Amino acid sequence: MYIRTAALLFPLYALASLAMAAPGGTEARAECSSSTKLCCAQTFIADTAGVAAIKAILGVTVDPVIGPLLAISCTGFVGSCIGQTVCCQSGQSNNAVYVGCNNIAA
Repeated sequence: MYIRTAALLFPLYALASLAMAAPGGTEARAECSSSTKLCCAQTFIADTAGVAAIKAILGVTVDPVIGPLLAISCTGFVGSCIGQTVCCQSGQSNNAVYVGCNNIAA
């Protein structure tokens, strides 16, 4: 019985350790140094669920997936933002999707 319990708890511990391995992945940063500062209507965690949501909304595949965030419906940041202000590494699908995004304090 002990072996079965351990076998069931192992995946839970593995996921918890992965979550703790990347602290602050989606916390707001103070500035945007060499990346593009954008105002985006929606952001998604760069995981399977986030990629699936973008595919359902826009019909495009994100490849490669670069995190911690993915963003869609973005415009250049011009001083104020109603959506989420992010700093992104690059755009895909004619800039319909931005990858390598981090929240930033506007």
